[in-house]
Amino acid sequence: MLRVVESGDELNVTAPMTPGLRAFFFLIGLVPLAAPYELLIKPGWETIFHPFFALAAIISGGAVVVSALFVWASVAGIEAGARFDRRRRTLTTVERAPVMPTRTRTRPLDELRTIEIEKTDWSDSGPTYSLRLECADGLTLKLQAAYARPEEAEAVRRHIGNFLAGPAAG
Repeated sequence: MLRVVESGDELNVTAPMTPGLRAFFFLIGLVPLAAPYELLIKPGWETIFHPFFALAAIISGGAVVVSALFVWASVAGIEAGARFDRRRRTLTTVERAPVMPTRTRTRPLDELRTIEIEKTDWSDSGPTYSLRLECADGLTLKLQAAYARPEEAEAVRRHIGNFLAGPAAG
């Protein structure tokens, strides 16, 4: 979900990856590591040529991969945001994660052409909706969100549009 905070002449829209969520992914990533312990270490295999060792090794390998993916998500999950500044007439986007340098881009608000709702269809669940900002030079900025209904994304889009249409206080 996008977090929208309006403060004077600034509107901040962020897709947060909070430290708590990072810790949750990390801890969930540790759970599958019980499989290699239970299947490979605890039984005390005397030989790798046992008929069930190959099955235990395949299951354990899969568990390690799943663990690695969750741990990587906890470390590399990107937190993105956009700050609309009416007074300075700028749009600043920020992307950050613990394993990458923070990337900040500032553009004039006059270059912002449209704010659209983008639908993403998933094979294993229903569609989700995000916001896509299109600039005059063709650059597209996507504000990732997992809105299950288009009405939720539309409410945020409308909020941004109303904010930008309002007068600057300064």
